Amino acid sequence: MLDKIKSPEIREIMNDPNLTHQDRIRKLMKIRDDARAEQRMASESPSVDDDGLNSKLRDVEMLLDKLGETPAVEEGKGANTL
Repeated sequence: MLDKIKSPEIREIMNDPNLTHQDRIRKLMKIRDDARAEQRMASESPSVDDDGLNSKLRDVEMLLDKLGETPAVEEGKGANTL
């Protein structure tokens, strides 16, 4: 599964034996939040390129799901949704 993940940052999080389950979820959620913020910025500015952002977001969401965290359930409950 991890061999299909392009982001070295995400692979490092998943392979780090010193991270607990919750640490991995917390770090992946931070990456997800940052990627979503970049998507919002890109949708408002034609000069921002995707640069693999969509695949990174998809990878993070897939891994969060595998870890038992379903971020989509919480979407739509805050002011910062897309």
